[in-house]
This record gives sequence, structure tokens and C-alpha cells, in this order.
Amino acid sequence: MRTLSFFVLVTAAPLTLAQEPFNALARRHQPVPAGHVVGKDNGAGSGLHNAGEDCGICHTPGGKAGHLAFTMGGTVYADRMGRVPLEGAEIVLQDVAGNTISMTSNKVGNFWTSAPLAANGLAVASHGGTTHELFGFDGGVLVPADAADSRTWQYKAWLRHGDEVRHMVTIAPVGGSTGTTPRMSCNMHHSPLGGSGALWVGRQPVAPVASGVSFKKHVQPLFVSRCAPCHIPGTRMTRLVTLSDVADGGATTFDYSAAHDFTSYDGSSMVVVTDGGTTTRTKRGVRAAADPAAPAQSRALLKTLKQPAGTVVHAGGAFWTSSDDDYRLILKWIEEGALDN
Repeated sequence: MRTLSFFVLVTAAPLTLAQEPFNALARRHQPVPAGHVVGKDNGAGSGLHNAGEDCGICHTPGGKAGHLAFTMGGTVYADRMGRVPLEGAEIVLQDVAGNTISMTSNKVGNFWTSAPLAANGLAVASHGGTTHELFGFDGGVLVPADAADSRTWQYKAWLRHGDEVRHMVTIAPVGGSTGTTPRMSCNMHHSPLGGSGALWVGRQPVAPVASGVSFKKHVQPLFVSRCAPCHIPGTRMTRLVTLSDVADGGATTFDYSAAHDFTSYDGSSMVVVTDGGTTTRTKRGVRAAADPAAPAQSRALLKTLKQPAGTVVHAGGAFWTSSDDDYRLILKWIEEGALDN
């Protein structure tokens, strides 16, 4: 472990969000930025092609559309399953310097920008359970990470449409973790069938299903879209550090899952590499939160049911009332035996 010596000025006043460390733990409750012009950083062109696909494949330096390289782009939907494009949603990014980037989605749900993001001089890249410090030391003096490295262009993001707001749990880089991908669009991970579910915001319900509800076709996409930010295999890593994080020996990790992996039916068991060796993280799946003997009492429904004002049952928020189509669909699946179908 490397030890750094530095002075800390202690004041009686609490830290503001602008002063807090730019990592997932410190920013997890940060409200969406305000005071900017909505859509001020929209990219040029009509952008009606390849909705839902990875923009970073072509819109990258040296790529097929390298003359129009994006810093960020993607597709946003009105529904959790990623089937209904959403026009007019705002996608907000904020970087380590507090700069705000605002984009709006077009009629096929696409958004993109070439606006620059500030570099985080203390960035690390994480991949496969390991981290690589992008900064260095010369004679004990900190040498910040290369500001031209897109892995240092890190941001927190929010989606907003009307009074609906969804925020990204982690802090992400524009560039890929290994350095071989200079641009990653939101669609690289957030496609309708991707591991993190579709990028969505709004009140569009899933289509009602009278009977024969399928876990894979109907229920799993709901849980992935709603729950995947927290209820995932293993732990998430912030992919960046502040000075105090470096002094503590590495990037901040966190686990909000309560030992549940709602990206799968049966759950997961993952071996995580740590400084002290390896740790196996076993988590229960959706099936463990469903009770066919008493469907309406299933934890998968009760924990996320809207409660009277001021009552908090689920730290991740309330998703539905008992009359909502999403709730009724999951309830029907449980009533039919909560099958892995």
C-alpha cells in the first residue's frame, strides 16, 4: 500500500456536492444538475440510424465515422424492455470539474454529443476485478493521468423526462477500461438485450399478458431495467479515485445488493479478486424473492410497492402500485408458479 502525506483543512461547514469526492459512493444521492439550457450539447446531424446499437464502434477517432467522433451517445426508451423509443428525454452528464453536458433524444430515441469532458487526474481503469492506476509518481511527486486518455474523461449521468429522473449509480469513463476502446457509447452496455438493460425513463408500462407469462421474455427485462444498478453479481467499482482513496490503497467499491442478484432467475456465485486473495460472493436470484404460495406477499413485490408519504421500505425506491401493469405482470408470473420459462 502506498502512503501519501497531505494536509487537510477541517471546517465546521458540511461539504457541498461540488466539494465531495467524485466517486459513486459520495455522489450516489446527487440531484440532477440544474440551471443549464436543455439540449445545449446536442450533436450535429439527424441521427436517425442504428438506434440501439453501439455508437462508439463508428463514431470514434480513426473509425468509419471518425470525422464525427462522439464523446457520448446512445438510445433512450420509454419502457423498461427497450421497445418504445422516447423522444424529448434529457440526458445529463457532469464531469469531475462540475461541467454539465445536456443532450435530448430525437424521434428514434438517439442522442449524441462531441462536447469535451474534463479529465480526472487521479483516474484508475478497472477491468476483470483489477485496477490500473493511470496516474503515477516521480520522485514521490504525483504525476496526474494523461488528460488525452479517454479513460480519464469520467462522468455521472442522469435521465430526465417530465418529472421522472433516473440516475446512474456508478461513475463511468468515456474510454474502455483496457485502453483499446477510445469511445464507449451508452448502448455498449444499455441495449434492450444488454447485461445492464435498456436505457429508459418514463411511465410507459409493459404490455399486459393474460396468461403464459415468461420469465425470460417478460419478467427478467423488468428486473434488469429496474434493479440491475444495485442487485447484480459481485460488486461494482467506481473506476476512479480521489486523493484520499489513493491513500487508502485503491478505488472505492460498494455493494447495495443485500445479497440479491436480480439479473438472473437462480442468482449467482462470483469469485472476486482482492488484495487479500479471493472472495466468493453468492447472491440469491429473482426466484428467491417470489412466493407462489402467497404471490402478493412476495418480497419482489412488497419491497418495491409504493407506500404512504414518508414511509421507506426499499432504499432503491418504490416502483409501482398494485394496479400498475408492471406489478400485475410480475404477480401473474408468480401466480403461475414463478417458472424459469
